[in-house]
Amino acid sequence: MIATEAGLVGIIDQTNLEMGASAQEIADFCTRSVPFGFRALCLLPDQVGVAMPILRGTSISLAACVSFPLGLDRWEVKAREAAELCDLGVDEIDMVVHTGRAREGDLGWVEQEVAAVRRAVAHPRLLKVIIEIPVLPADLAGPVGLAAEAGGADLVKTSTGYKRLGIRATSAGDVRLLRSRLSPKTGIKAAGGIRSLGQLEEMVEVGATRVGASRGIEIVQEWRLRRGADPRGL
Repeated sequence: MIATEAGLVGIIDQTNLEMGASAQEIADFCTRSVPFGFRALCLLPDQVGVAMPILRGTSISLAACVSFPLGLDRWEVKAREAAELCDLGVDEIDMVVHTGRAREGDLGWVEQEVAAVRRAVAHPRLLKVIIEIPVLPADLAGPVGLAAEAGGADLVKTSTGYKRLGIRATSAGDVRLLRSRLSPKTGIKAAGGIRSLGQLEEMVEVGATRVGASRGIEIVQEWRLRRGADPRGL
């Protein structure tokens, strides 16, 4: 069990990747999220400009997705997009690997494209690499994760969690597999269908160091209720 609220919000990427979300909807999302002090807000690239003035002066990082959700852009395009987002002031990049190449087991391609984006995302900015485990053959999830790590990923992320793709939710087994293969220095971001405090804690227990969730506020409120506190934080 997560003992403190700071410990809880410090691992949550509060996420809004809804297709067609308006600027006002994203602004409202950011405004509601700021008081909770999440580790990061994760958005699509075109909404970065909406979020920046709202997050200015807070401790919350701004993360943006690259080649989301399919990962099928050429790596030169991914690197250029990542570089432009960094120039805008984004703190973290969540890139999607080429899912076709990953499913084929082309580990060299995965490593090279991650390395290309890594060159565009200089430290201390974080690079999270989404390998979309739910669509990979079972014997490739570990090797693809290792290829992403070799390319320079700070965190390997289990899935886009994009509902419109119709893929299964991330499981504790996905996280456990990555943790068994990756260096202890490489973080793991669990994402995809994590909608409750119990699910989040299960992911953390098996090795997740970050959790992406569109229901971060509700998860924090659930934690407060469990502790007998006012869910509004009053």
